[in-house]
Amino acid sequence: MKTSTKIWLWFALVLCAATTVMNACFGRWPSVIVAIVSLAGLCMVLFAKKKAGFTLMCCCYVVSFFVAVLGSLGQPGLLVSIIMSLVGSLLVPVITWLFLRQDWASLN
Repeated sequence: MKTSTKIWLWFALVLCAATTVMNACFGRWPSVIVAIVSLAGLCMVLFAKKKAGFTLMCCCYVVSFFVAVLGSLGQPGLLVSIIMSLVGSLLVPVITWLFLRQDWASLN
């Protein structure tokens, strides 16, 4: 795995951990559970070099999107919330894929 990929994965790990702590502070427990599983996926990619970790992480971001949308139903600014949730749910997996695509064959 390239150094740039490892650096991104560490950055994503710290970013996701910070988001998890923030969600826990605000009592968003469904988001916390999804984020912890997503962190496990990132760790599987970074430390065990497993393709399944990326798949798990992507699944978690899909679930995270729906949790965020359901959590914002009935609140003002629903469209903005949906767009921001979509951007947040796509950002890490897409950037991770851009880094991993060259190393994909070397992952287990």
